[in-house]
Amino acid sequence: MGNKSVKSDCEYDKTSIESIYEYARKLEGKVISDVVDIKNREGNRDKGMVGNALQEHYFMIPRNSSSEPDFCEAMLELKCFGYWAGKNNERADQRLALTDINFMDFSEDVPFEESHLYHKCHNMLWVVYLMKLNQARIDSEIKHVRLYEFDKVIAPDMRQIKKDYYVITKKIREGKASELSEGDTEYLGAARTGNKDSKKQIAPLDDEALPRRFVFKQSYMSYLVKEYIIPEKEFDTKIPKVKGLYYIKIPKRKTFEEWLYGIEKKYVGKSIEKISKGKKIREIKGIIDFGKKNSFSELGYAMLGIKSNEDVYLKKTNTVVKAVRINKKGITVESSPFPNFKIMDIIDQEWDESDMFAYLSEQRFLLQIFVQTDKGYVYTGHTMLKFTPEELESSVRPTWEDFKSKVIEGLKFEVKLKKKDIPVVTNNINGKVDGQIGLIKLHVKDITYDISLQNISGATEEAEEYIRQHSWEGRFLRKPKNREKYGDRLPNGDIIPKQSFWLNRDYILQYLRDRAPGLLEI
Repeated sequence: MGNKSVKSDCEYDKTSIESIYEYARKLEGKVISDVVDIKNREGNRDKGMVGNALQEHYFMIPRNSSSEPDFCEAMLELKCFGYWAGKNNERADQRLALTDINFMDFSEDVPFEESHLYHKCHNMLWVVYLMKLNQARIDSEIKHVRLYEFDKVIAPDMRQIKKDYYVITKKIREGKASELSEGDTEYLGAARTGNKDSKKQIAPLDDEALPRRFVFKQSYMSYLVKEYIIPEKEFDTKIPKVKGLYYIKIPKRKTFEEWLYGIEKKYVGKSIEKISKGKKIREIKGIIDFGKKNSFSELGYAMLGIKSNEDVYLKKTNTVVKAVRINKKGITVESSPFPNFKIMDIIDQEWDESDMFAYLSEQRFLLQIFVQTDKGYVYTGHTMLKFTPEELESSVRPTWEDFKSKVIEGLKFEVKLKKKDIPVVTNNINGKVDGQIGLIKLHVKDITYDISLQNISGATEEAEEYIRQHSWEGRFLRKPKNREKYGDRLPNGDIIPKQSFWLNRDYILQYLRDRAPGLLEI
């Protein structure tokens, strides 16, 4: 570290939260690398680097492994994290790690206020910096310094955090620590630390589990960034609903699942046509045309009293609603895509810290099941789909790592001509294999290609001729005007359509057979 970051005397009262907060506020508007001199400039990989550097060289607190809060005399914990800001797309860069979980602490029921989590994190000082593309994390500007105090958080949020805590600790106490999934909860999660090779820890009832820690989920942090941190609102402020919009409204004493089952009583066993004629459905969605592909999704949203997945509750809890149609042959009609990703982001990620792992481990999917009968489709109910890190390790990681390695090596493409000389461009990314949760493939309806001729070939002489006819200056071009909107760049400069991860239809059907077979019956 350079001398510029070293201070001879502590410039705040170590026993006073107010004094520490005022001192921390001096960071606002400063670039991190101007405050602390970090020699190891590894871009955006080390998410803990900023917090450690500020702790040591701005707040003058030596690195340690203490279980006490960082400002122990004031009972205040320091947390630093980044966020992205785009047009209506403000989001946290990561989940917020709170404290490690000692499974054996929960052999017996531990009230939230008596937990180590509460002891360490009930008062937190958040230093929040703005991330930018192609900019090292340490060159980010610190935009906000905030106090997040459990005792001063808006009541509905605090109620949910406590509910999540008891869901996690009950599962541990029942000998199911190894089955913990972030999909079990809404704001507070139990995220895995390390990787699959980490040493397992002893847990109650002779269970063993990979290390976990309490975290605020990325979805909850993104909500706080957008609604509280950027607009500088106090965390005890109620966010007003926008008039004219529809929201999921869960009564105080009910869980989301209890609320869902209440909704289901109105619709289970009814045809889609009958459901769509309901007054509330018509009010939200109007007349639904079941000839359109997204009609079942539209109906599913309306049944919940909302118009889309953009509902506040769904976004806060990383919940995605998906309509699943099962036809007369017992086959799932469509696969389910997730949001597209930037290919270049994968290059610099390891699996356990990847965006895909974070998304799938935190996400939960509300599957609404519609089964086809002789008289049309009937709604049979819902189930929640969520993944454990272990499931993702065995059934998604191989797909992700195959994609990453082949992208780094350079993808190879082949053109095949269908009837009427319609071209189909394939590549050497692995397709569907047994036991796979999903695969990576095109995300967009329209396509674009800009590929070096060295990386593409034709399956037949006619296909080779097609490539020659659609090449310019050594590159194969297919709908080049779509590059900006639909294209994504590979490390070697080739451009292909945007990619996303898709749940396999076969996996969804098997999941229903294993976890909720009653939903497949009429």
